[in-house]
Amino acid sequence: MELDFVRIECEIIDKKSAQLTDALNNELRNFEAYFKSSSCLVDHKLCSSCDLQVECAYRIVFNQALSSDPETVRLHQKPSLPFSLYISCISDNTLLCTSGIIVIGYAVNYVEYFHAALLEMIMKCVNTATQSTDALLRSYSLNYLGERHEISHAASLLENVILLSGRHILQNSVHSECIKLILKSPLRLLSNGSITRRFDFAAFFCSQLRRCSSLWAYYGVGELDLDFVQLSGYSQNVTALDNSIKYIQPSWSGKLNRAGLTGTVECVGLVDPMIPLLILGSYFNAGKGASYGSGFHQIEVE
Repeated sequence: MELDFVRIECEIIDKKSAQLTDALNNELRNFEAYFKSSSCLVDHKLCSSCDLQVECAYRIVFNQALSSDPETVRLHQKPSLPFSLYISCISDNTLLCTSGIIVIGYAVNYVEYFHAALLEMIMKCVNTATQSTDALLRSYSLNYLGERHEISHAASLLENVILLSGRHILQNSVHSECIKLILKSPLRLLSNGSITRRFDFAAFFCSQLRRCSSLWAYYGVGELDLDFVQLSGYSQNVTALDNSIKYIQPSWSGKLNRAGLTGTVECVGLVDPMIPLLILGSYFNAGKGASYGSGFHQIEVE
C-alpha cells in the first residue's frame, strides 16, 4: 500500500504582492493550458493529429480515465486530477506571495512539466498584474515538516525534489482527539447539489475520506485499509468549537463564483485514524475544485 507525491512551492517577492495574489487565484483554472504548453513536444494546437498521443504527458495527466477494474469504478467513479494547486502566504511580509503544487502518484514522473507550467503561470501574472521588472522568484521542494529546499530548473528536476509517502504520513502522524482546521481558500462542499453555507465536520471528513481513497486507488498502489462506514459514523460525534468559519465570495473572484467556507474551527472527539487521514488530505486540498486551489487548508493537532 503506497501513494507517493511531491510538493513544490514557488516564492515570489514583488512590491505588488496583493495584486499578484489575486491574479494567481484567478489564473489557477488555466493551469491545464500551461501544462499542455510546457509538455508538448510537437504542437499543442494539433492534438487530434499528433503521432505521440500514447506517450503524451498532457494526455496521461489530464485524461482522468476510468479504471479497468469494475470494483474501483463502483467505489470511486471518475478519478480526480493527480495534482493540487494552492496560493499561500508564508509570513506577514507583504512583499511575499507563494504558489505551490502537490504532484501525486505516477504524475511525479512529469514533475518538470508541472514545475515549468507553474513558473510560466506565475510570470504571466507578474507581467500582466504587476508589470514588475524586479520581481524575484525561487522554487523549493518541501519535506514533511514544511522545510523548504531550493531546487534548480534543470531537466533532472525529478532527482532534486523530495518524494513524500502517504503511507509514512498515515503511520507516523501524531494521535489526538483535538485538531484545529484552518481553511485558507474557499471550501466548496456540495449538499443537495448546492455549495454548503455552513461548516459540518462529518461532511468535511467524509469528503476527505472519499478524496484520499480515490487518489490512492487511481494513482497509488493498493487501497486504503479503512472501515469507511465506521469512520463515517464516528465523524458524526465530533464537536466543533470556536467556529469562526464563514461563507464568503472572495473579492478576487470577479464574475466567477468561487464562494465557499473560510476561517478556523477547533474540533474535538476525533478517534484513530481520523487525524492521520486528515493530515494526508490536507496535502490534497478539499471539496469541489480542489485540484485548482479551492479548499486549501491546514490541520494543526492540538
